[in-house]
Amino acid sequence: LTALALAVVLGIVLMLAPGKSWSPALFLIIVILALNFGWMLVMPIGGADMPTVISILNSYAGLAAVAMGFVLDNKLLITAGALDGSSGLILSIIMCQAMNRSFTNVLFGAFGQVQAQAAAGEKKLAKSETVEGAAQIMEQAGLVVIVPGYGMAVAQAQHRVRELYDQLTKRGVDVRFAIHPVAGRMPGHMNVLLAEAEIPYEKLIEMDEINSDLPQADVVLVIGANDVVNPAARTDEASPIYGMPIIDADKARSCFCIKRSMNPGFAGIDNALYFADRTYMLFGDAKQVVGELVKQLSGHGGGHG
Repeated sequence: LTALALAVVLGIVLMLAPGKSWSPALFLIIVILALNFGWMLVMPIGGADMPTVISILNSYAGLAAVAMGFVLDNKLLITAGALDGSSGLILSIIMCQAMNRSFTNVLFGAFGQVQAQAAAGEKKLAKSETVEGAAQIMEQAGLVVIVPGYGMAVAQAQHRVRELYDQLTKRGVDVRFAIHPVAGRMPGHMNVLLAEAEIPYEKLIEMDEINSDLPQADVVLVIGANDVVNPAARTDEASPIYGMPIIDADKARSCFCIKRSMNPGFAGIDNALYFADRTYMLFGDAKQVVGELVKQLSGHGGGHG
């Protein structure tokens, strides 16, 4: 706040005396103070809130454009900045509601404080499974729910996921996709990727609706999702994501999680789902692992018994 107040004061001085010899140096000092303020504002915020923070910063940029438009008397800049600022603000509100968080909690909450506690806790072991074993279980399932996340987007695995969907549906398996509102980098991120892969729209089911079906699901396949399926959001009051609505993947009869490693997600905490009794890890790149699942299923042939 001191940096912000000092930048404002120096800005007023610069406006009152724009032609002085020291004006360029004063302007440079204002820029440095502004960069310092931005750094100190964003750095303490945890990674789990980064999509929301990016949206808030986008809104700030729009407001800055509006201010510049007033200074330059440019109506187009004012209009464009207002649209940018309002859309960023609306998007931030939607994301905060989906995560059960407030603006103040996002901007001033300290996600990083819990990381040391998580690291200091007892060492847990996760069970892994082979692609062959996972394919056999999925082939015999009646209902398979796929939970896509940011890892699927990074690996560009959506087309492989479509191939997996085709292989399973060809065997009579009911395949549905559980979509979390803030999965990925923005609301609707997963919808866009799956639509690109031409997954039928009626198979994309929102979190609130799919959660009631998960206890009846034979298999949940988590592809690159982390915090949005972490049961700690329901059970651990000390967790930084406590209270955030999640997809109840842990309630399925079995769960397979595709992940590169056991590193924590954006919130910086361990995912309790990975250590559950009915959860098995499939380690590797999402595109490669899903491709191997497709290969195993296509090699088995036959139909759903």
